[in-house]
Amino acid sequence: MDEHDALSTGARLLQLIEENADGITRKELAAKLGAEDKDEFEAGLRAMLETGIIGEKRVGNMATLYPLDKDAVRKVLIVEDDANINRLMKASLGSGYDVRQAFDGTEGMRLVREFRPDLILLDLMMPGINGLEICQAVKADPELRNAVVIIVSAADERRNRFQGLKYGADYYVKKPFEPKVLRSLTNIFLRKRGRKFDPLTDLPDAARLSREVEHVIADGDFEISNLHLLHLGDFTSSYGKESAAGAIRLVSQILQDKVGEWDSRKGFVGYIGEGEFVVGGGKNETDMIVTEAIAEFERVLPFIYQTKAQRAAQAGPLELEDIFGEGKLADPKRLKLLASSIPADKLMGKREEIQEKKPKPDIGSYTLSELQDMLGSSNIDLTVRATPDNVSINISKPKK
Repeated sequence: MDEHDALSTGARLLQLIEENADGITRKELAAKLGAEDKDEFEAGLRAMLETGIIGEKRVGNMATLYPLDKDAVRKVLIVEDDANINRLMKASLGSGYDVRQAFDGTEGMRLVREFRPDLILLDLMMPGINGLEICQAVKADPELRNAVVIIVSAADERRNRFQGLKYGADYYVKKPFEPKVLRSLTNIFLRKRGRKFDPLTDLPDAARLSREVEHVIADGDFEISNLHLLHLGDFTSSYGKESAAGAIRLVSQILQDKVGEWDSRKGFVGYIGEGEFVVGGGKNETDMIVTEAIAEFERVLPFIYQTKAQRAAQAGPLELEDIFGEGKLADPKRLKLLASSIPADKLMGKREEIQEKKPKPDIGSYTLSELQDMLGSSNIDLTVRATPDNVSINISKPKK
């Protein structure tokens, strides 16, 4: 490969990425480019990622690339009381940002109002005002609420992840963090062209999810699981749309964390709406992720139901009984995250029904409603519910 070929490939790669402001996966990009030289393809992407021309977000085996506005200067505020971590955060961002640093919550709140950052990297446990209070103040202020808030914390994530999301935080990164992940998130949140990046809606859309499903089916030896928030409608009626959205985003980020630790050729995660997610992989690959995700959700559940009055009244750690009250733990309409492995025969049967009604050019491409029909909880009769203490299996009739 000569220098001219390398430059030509790089230019074509960039053109294709820029034509897809809302993201293009590596697999889609390789198919459009018709790349035969894998090393050349990877080298071109690596060069653009290192120079900040493009950004990348990974969820499972799906790496989505976004064109970035490299020249626009954005303001970033780092609020972190550990000086070494504060400096590491700044170094992780790379060049091109106007960065200010605060080393306690009081200083951080002052700089939020004076500096008016586009993005805040926010620790939680700090002297003075804590990070949750800063997040709540920022998102409640009409002049500040458009700032992106990324919580970066080693604090008790069971309590603080949900509360941060409920108060409007855009993302939660656990310490210790990888500098390149923090850089990628900052780049995509602040410099992504087109519509604003959203960690939930930027999960695979119907077209991409269709391709992922067809890929694992064609490859054989697959497993697809459905995770759904049971009683989400009742929860929304009682606690409001904002709390319900927070619960959905909590599940999304738990799943994204889990699949981020997962090295699977077939692995993917997607959102099909109405509080339902799907996780796909090779045979027996998804069990651990599903079990861990539900166990973590069960641990955080008390904080989902915690009211403002109870937060103010409680000085110490809360127990389940403090949140739900006597007899409430067995409430049949309590919010639950259920996971079920979709039996292959039911999946293939539903897929065949859908395909019989489609014209040939559309075979293998599904609308969101068709994906819900094929992968949703209505196509399931085996429910597996995991808790921090045990796993129970219940057989129930599928919904009509």
